[in-house]
Amino acid sequence: MLKVIFLFCFVCIAISLQADIRDYTKDSLYPCVQCLCHARTGCWRRRNCAMYSISRDYWTRAGSLVVSPSDSQLSDGGYDKCMRDENCIVGTIIEYTKSWGEMDCNCDGSFNCKDLAAIHLFGRKCERPMFGSVYASRFNHCANRIGVSDMLTQEGGDLCTVPDAQ
Repeated sequence: MLKVIFLFCFVCIAISLQADIRDYTKDSLYPCVQCLCHARTGCWRRRNCAMYSISRDYWTRAGSLVVSPSDSQLSDGGYDKCMRDENCIVGTIIEYTKSWGEMDCNCDGSFNCKDLAAIHLFGRKCERPMFGSVYASRFNHCANRIGVSDMLTQEGGDLCTVPDAQ
């Protein structure tokens, strides 16, 4: 009987710990993350995006997300495991961009997917982002499907200034 109680308690604890891991693939920003990753790598796999876009410092700024509660945020293992997990990669990108606040990087009067892409690539120095023709073309191919306006190779005008972020 004691074994049954122990097993029941273990399962309840495991379920409650798993509930702490947010499903970022259901986030409203997920389609945008798909587009910025496709633009960055030319591929649809988030692992490629992680390989080319998410450094350990980037991951740390995003809050050092982990795949499971038992993973260590302080070890290389936690970072490496996150970079192999779709949800953790997407969450890292979303949390990183949120960490800088809703900066209107291209000065179009709103915070949108193009600003998210600029923050992903340039952090707080996202003012008048220079995306380049290949990145803009890849982004536009994807973004048109989710209702985002076309990205220019350089966004924002001469009067565009973004306030300093923390």
